[in-house]
Amino acid sequence: MRFCLVSLLLILPLGAARAQAHAGCPEHPHSLAAMQGCYRPLLVFSPSATDPRWLQQERLLDHDADDMMDRDVVLLPVLTNARGYKPPLDAPSITLPPQELAMVRKRFGVAASRFVVVLLGEDGSAKLRESKPVSTDTLNGLIDTMPTRRQEMQQPHSN
Repeated sequence: MRFCLVSLLLILPLGAARAQAHAGCPEHPHSLAAMQGCYRPLLVFSPSATDPRWLQQERLLDHDADDMMDRDVVLLPVLTNARGYKPPLDAPSITLPPQELAMVRKRFGVAASRFVVVLLGEDGSAKLRESKPVSTDTLNGLIDTMPTRRQEMQQPHSN
């Protein structure tokens, strides 16, 4: 019991520091608009939670979850059939309400039967659009060229 308490006390400051990096940002935003200026949403459109492309993308992101957190990337699944969906173990993710997901699908013009990955910048604009799973190296390389990310990297205690 004592070990658990000590472990928890060691972990709490890390979580607090992470929250301070996003002061004023919602922890659980319910729309893309609420994510602007706070996160870089990675929209992954897939016909189902069992689609091999979805599963591959999820594995890639889960493997490099620390990179996602460092860059304020959050996975946003847009699944036509969400049966069997389980949030990733490590990768930060947000599930939006069904009506918001329908608006996201319409905004980006992705048919229910298609697999598409779209990375949005903190400004809400699309920075990347692919019809196959995207490696975290590709995402990191692109994000690290963004002006806001460059500013983040130069600030003390930044990601």
